[in-house]
Amino acid sequence: MGITYWYACAVQLLLLFSVYVIYFRRTLLSGLEPQKPLLEKPPANRLVIFAVDGLNVESFFEQRCRNVPHLKQIFLHQGLVGISRARVTNRCDTFTTLFSGCHKDVLEAVHRIPIDTIFNRSDSSHAWCSAELKENFQGDNTKKIVLDEWTFRAVKTHILIASHHMQNLTGQVFFIQAQGLNLPNLYRTYQQHLNYTQRAIWETYNIFERAFQDQRTAYLLTSRHVGSPGDNNTSNNGEVQMPFVLWGAGVANCSTQPGRSFVATEEGQRLPLHVLDAKQLVSVMSGLLGLPLPMYNRGQLPAGLLNTSFHEAHATYLNALQFVNLAQTALGRHQRGLLTKLLPSHKLSDVNIHKFVSTADSMWHQQRYITLTEYCSSFMPKLLELTDYYVHYYRQALLWASAFAFLGWVHQLRGTKAGSQSVLNLIFEALVRLVFFLLIIFVLLQRVPWLVSGILLLPTLLWSYKGVFHEEYLISYRQLIMFMLFSICCFVGFFFRSFIGLIYFGFACYHNRSAFAQRSPICVIWVLLLCALTALSWLPPALGYWQGNWLLGSLFITAVRPFICSPQQIKRRYCIFNGLVLLLAGLHVLFSSQACLLQLIARAFACYVFFPRQRRDGAKQLLFDLCTLYALLSTSYEPLVIQLLAMELQLQLRLNQDIGTGINRKSTLAMYILIYSCYSLFVIGNIDAVDQFRFYMRFTGFGFYSTLINGLLITIKILLPIFLLLCIICANCNMTWLSRRHIFCRLLIMCNFMAIIALFRIRSEIISWQDLVRVIHFFIVQGLPFLLLVLCQLAHYMLGDHRRENFQLPKWNVPIY
Repeated sequence: MGITYWYACAVQLLLLFSVYVIYFRRTLLSGLEPQKPLLEKPPANRLVIFAVDGLNVESFFEQRCRNVPHLKQIFLHQGLVGISRARVTNRCDTFTTLFSGCHKDVLEAVHRIPIDTIFNRSDSSHAWCSAELKENFQGDNTKKIVLDEWTFRAVKTHILIASHHMQNLTGQVFFIQAQGLNLPNLYRTYQQHLNYTQRAIWETYNIFERAFQDQRTAYLLTSRHVGSPGDNNTSNNGEVQMPFVLWGAGVANCSTQPGRSFVATEEGQRLPLHVLDAKQLVSVMSGLLGLPLPMYNRGQLPAGLLNTSFHEAHATYLNALQFVNLAQTALGRHQRGLLTKLLPSHKLSDVNIHKFVSTADSMWHQQRYITLTEYCSSFMPKLLELTDYYVHYYRQALLWASAFAFLGWVHQLRGTKAGSQSVLNLIFEALVRLVFFLLIIFVLLQRVPWLVSGILLLPTLLWSYKGVFHEEYLISYRQLIMFMLFSICCFVGFFFRSFIGLIYFGFACYHNRSAFAQRSPICVIWVLLLCALTALSWLPPALGYWQGNWLLGSLFITAVRPFICSPQQIKRRYCIFNGLVLLLAGLHVLFSSQACLLQLIARAFACYVFFPRQRRDGAKQLLFDLCTLYALLSTSYEPLVIQLLAMELQLQLRLNQDIGTGINRKSTLAMYILIYSCYSLFVIGNIDAVDQFRFYMRFTGFGFYSTLINGLLITIKILLPIFLLLCIICANCNMTWLSRRHIFCRLLIMCNFMAIIALFRIRSEIISWQDLVRVIHFFIVQGLPFLLLVLCQLAHYMLGDHRRENFQLPKWNVPIY
């Protein structure tokens, strides 16, 4: 009995779900309670937060802070200046990290976890911000503001009217967002808008000082990341750097300090530069207002930012108690099981935590504030380490269980000869059943979460089942090792385009080594194409870049090649029709950036290509249509690459037919499909370039539409080269329904070997675009076999009766579709 497509799909989904359990399941602890403040009078009664979108470090510090002269008047005489670092996937995550002290959950919409921020801990909050922030941080008085002029005018009006009612209130937070630097403006340059914004912040600061003359107002100026992944504000490790200025009540003021500094004046005066993690700022805000920290905070209060040792000791003590709450909750959840004492544990025990709390409490009552600050600061990293240890206690076990599950699935796909039952097989099956029984006992006694239990039991379930095949369809261990090495080489191409070119070159030369003995003109042309395609993988990527000259050349080659190489193989009316479409696309590149007529024709042409009909000219017409459609979706030399790749594949298949070797073996066909798919995917660019291509879509023949339509067009652009190559393979090779099933099994084996590598490359926290790309790699290799199967079925359907169609060569022996 073979493995059905539905069974294979179910197993792949289970293996895909294991990644969710390992990396994405909800890890935030429940049952946490905010700490109770111990101060009767905090350092500040109110905190005013200025958040400037698009204010980067370069603009703030360049030319000795000349771009922010009014703000310079503030921090030259009071307050602190620094840089906060954060790793984020989008711009909303910056404020989530800033105000909650922890990274945003990637699957927040699925888990529905409310964000606990400083706004929840404050007694009252007032915010003037955009709609997207309004949904995340609800204040007592939240107003949707877009233009900066309206924002600062609304703040001024509100303070002048309501300030007398708020004179004696504590724990107040005022959040003011300025978006002008991020919004396109026809009347102001970035420099002019920055000058207006910093002056408006200085004026608003003076309004607050006149309205609240008790000198108990603290101020924080910060920014947020608004660019795309890979821009100038993002470092190589995915960190975003943002300037901040902190001044006012309760803030330390030190003009000299050992460590980092920056030049602040033309005379060369240097001021200390504080470099913090963005998570740490929420502990500073809470310390200034004397409020408990957000319950999920992971930021430790930095030393030296508060002006008195008493207030700093109080803030540090509350910070430590909040970390103790996290650690005790994680430890208590783990200790529910009956086998806890038999399992590995962290070196920091519950006894050590109680001893720390008792000692810190004694220091607080003895008013040993400096000692208390140092004691808590040294112990807090250990508490965070313990929390992470027990929150992710089963992560390594789940990771190895998933890896063994992948190997068990590969063992099934390899197959077993019908009727073969050796003693070793019987012993192995008994051992698998024993392990399954022991795991059942363990997860029940230890009270392991049911999702974790399912993944721990998955390997034994997959290893206990064997696919039974006929002897001729079995996969030997030699082939299995070959598949493993080949898949590893293909996976390296995900990160190095040049390497996938070398693998493609070596694979093509090895499988056509017999053709070199012929020394025919066809072989010479094929070798030249192979070398050209290998060299193209060393060029800069084409995807995500606009190169009009390259695109014009590619359009010209796509249009004239059928006329020159095979004028008798495709009817002239089809050549003229496609040529006119390509000519209009060329005129669009030369003269018009918004060609509505071309966009209408391109959409109609796409419907014409995929409309189910009888193609009298068979594969030749279909491939020409696909090349024309791909050219309409291009922005650089991508059509040239695909044209050369299709010609090389056709020549290679023709050489095999002339020699009599062919590639009708299932394993060889599967390797051909995989290597050509990977080459066509990554030779023109990588996953990072897809985000850049979204911007240049407006210059293609299809134009720019809604997010859904753009996503569909990007998908078509990525899959169209693979579909074109599959059409060539299906038209020249014997791929019956049974053959396709066994080719699919071999593709599954190679992709699962790649998935094991991708599984171990995923980071524990998805907090940056680079981390997210690793997950995308895993999804690609998991879904690639099914995608290739669907495209192969579509190719057979669109080819119709023209399968096994031999491409006729022209007199000078160059095979053209």
